[in-house]
Amino acid sequence: MSHRTEMNSLRRLLKQLAGEFDTDLSRRYALVFWPPEDLSLYQRLRIIAGRLLRWLGLLRPHPPPKPWLTELKFVDYGNTAKPLLIWATDIGRDELRSACDGIRELLAGSPGWAPVLVTDVADFAFFSRLNWLVEYVPSLSAPADGYSAHKLQYLAWRYRNVPALPVTADIQEDMSLEDLLVE
Repeated sequence: MSHRTEMNSLRRLLKQLAGEFDTDLSRRYALVFWPPEDLSLYQRLRIIAGRLLRWLGLLRPHPPPKPWLTELKFVDYGNTAKPLLIWATDIGRDELRSACDGIRELLAGSPGWAPVLVTDVADFAFFSRLNWLVEYVPSLSAPADGYSAHKLQYLAWRYRNVPALPVTADIQEDMSLEDLLVE
């Protein structure tokens, strides 16, 4: 299978998964800030009153959250690094390692990318040496067997506007990352 065919099938899969994601579920379980326990009664009441006034529309809402960051604190990707999704599900450990080494060499020739690896392989010692952000999707037994499908949908939705690269893409030595990502 050519890399163009693999890229197109991955794009279709990600679009389908992102379309199946339940955004109401993410809103329902969104993290909400509650005041820490060591605040005085006055400070707690002030926070609660502010929430009530925002809910009633009498106070300006909080600014939108900052964009989803893919950079790691201990790795300098630069201020203009763009995330690159590397999709690596349903692949063996050794095959994943060799593919990641090839992609790492490809990224060395194309700076300015912050790679995000989506995988179901638990090889964290190897992943930590890559210095990539890893989104681990475990396969769990019942009753939590639907978790991996929900997480894949969430990740496809979260990274819906990010260029994606299948880990099984046929990468030749004379290729650049831009050649692979061209529509």
